[in-house]
This record gives sequence, structure tokens and C-alpha cells, in this order.
Amino acid sequence: MVLLVLENRQFEKLDLNLLKVFEALWQHRNMTRVAEALHITPSAVSHAMRRFRDILGDPLFVKEKQSMLPTAACERLAPAILKALGEIRKALGEFADFDPLHSHQRFVIAMQESLELGVLPVLLSTLEKQAPNIEIVSTRLHRDSMLAELSNRNLHLVIDIGRAVGAPISHSLLRRDTYKVLMNKQNPLAQNLDKKKYVAARHITVSNRAKGASVEEIALQQLGISRPSLWRCQNYRAAADVVVSTEALLTLPGSVADAVTHDNLITAKLPYQIPALETHLYWHSQQEGEPGLMWLRDLMLHLFAESGHTR
Repeated sequence: MVLLVLENRQFEKLDLNLLKVFEALWQHRNMTRVAEALHITPSAVSHAMRRFRDILGDPLFVKEKQSMLPTAACERLAPAILKALGEIRKALGEFADFDPLHSHQRFVIAMQESLELGVLPVLLSTLEKQAPNIEIVSTRLHRDSMLAELSNRNLHLVIDIGRAVGAPISHSLLRRDTYKVLMNKQNPLAQNLDKKKYVAARHITVSNRAKGASVEEIALQQLGISRPSLWRCQNYRAAADVVVSTEALLTLPGSVADAVTHDNLITAKLPYQIPALETHLYWHSQQEGEPGLMWLRDLMLHLFAESGHTR
């Protein structure tokens, strides 16, 4: 019985050239044509196959007239070797020359749940057309481990509010979003929302934290405005559904307001001038030579710059 399972010491004797010669001989079944295809001499082909046979303990190919026919052991081994070589070529090809239409790369993007609604519909509908085989995973952002996760490539990109970061993390403004107020069409404030009525109204806040001021509440506090909120949830879709059936107000970024449209909802201008919400895209500077990741980064920066809600 031929033993085809390589021990570590046997595997170390292999090199990519042996596998390439094996692949070519499997395809051409002729030593001369293999030499021509690989631009090497017939003796080099013979030497490579002899080394491969010694490692595996099987002839692999036997001569019959002008052809080299595979042995039974070779028939069992070939599919795995050909698949492995194909994966290597695919990986190297995507690294050197990224083709979004045919790439199967996987990218993990971290963001808070509250940002997904303003990001994923726009991004994924674009990728469906331009890069249909790319895998996108959105995961929860943990700021304290962001650098480590980007460094070890558990994360490829991060979307977060603008904040100070240093090397080796790079970042760029993704979108500048003004705030809107979402309310039920039957809400008495629908036609006459002013500062006094806004502060006095019932509010629902979206935050991943169980307590503490939200981003818009912090901005209002800096103006000396206290806007209490009795209700809090984790995502804008759930908050919008609450607004549909109550008189609560939901203050949210304009891009998210556009994504939660409903026949019974309207938006109004926030009666206070607070700074726009700046969302940034973050990545590890060491990955700037990776064409696929840079293509996705540039696509996102282009998409969300175009769809920004600064007025």
C-alpha cells in the first residue's frame, strides 16, 4: 500500500516547482510538452518528478508509448494538489491585481449597531453590482481592542464617530451628517416644532450603552440644553417603530432618517444648531498595500461623501 500522507520532514522537501511540474504533467501527459510549457529542459522535468516520486514513494506516472499515464495513487492525489495550486494562484492574483467583479475576498467591518442602518444598505446594494462575490461581515465595535484587531487582521475597517487616533491607525472622514427629528404624522408637534416644545417632548434615545448621554445629547448639553429621555433602545429601526405608534420624538442623523422611512413618519429640522455628526473610516496603515482593501476603502469614501447629509 502506497503511503500518501506526508510527514513533516517529507513536506519540508517539497517546493512549489515540484507541484508545478506535477500539474503540467497531469495536464499534458508528455515530458517534452511539459518542458516547453514551463520553459525548462526535459531533463529538469525528469529530475523534478524523480524527486517527487522519492518523497511520495510512488511512480506517479508511468510511460506508455509517447505518453505518461497517472498511477492509481496519482489519481487520488491530483485533485487536492490542483485545487491547492489554484487557491495559491487566486490569492496571489487578488493581492497583485484586484478584480472586484471576480474577487471572493472577505472583509470584516466593525461599527456600532446604531450606524449599520446608515451604512449597510448603501454599501451592500453597490457591492451587489460591482463586486457580487465579496463577503462583508459587520461586527460590533470594541474601541479598547480596535488597534489589536486591526493589527492582526481580525478587522479590516472600522466605522466610528470622529475621534483622535494615532499611528499606525489611519482614518478619513466618511460622512458629515446633520441631525433631523423623526415623529409620527399625527404628532401635535408635526407642524410647529420649536425649541421649547422640543425640550418638553417625550424622547427616545438610541445608544449601545445602558446609561450616559448620547452623541446628540452631549452636543445639546454643550449649548446648555438639557433634554431628558425616558426611553432608550439599541437601534434606530426599533426606535422608529416606537415613534410610529407614540408621540415620542427621535433625533437621528439624516442618513438614518432616510433609511427608516414609513408612511406614518415625517422628519423636521432640529430646532437647535448643533455640529454635524462626523463619521470616520479607520484602517491599519500597514494594509495600505493591499489592493482589495484599498479598493473597498476608496469605494466607501466615495459612496458616503456623495450621500452626505450636510446642508
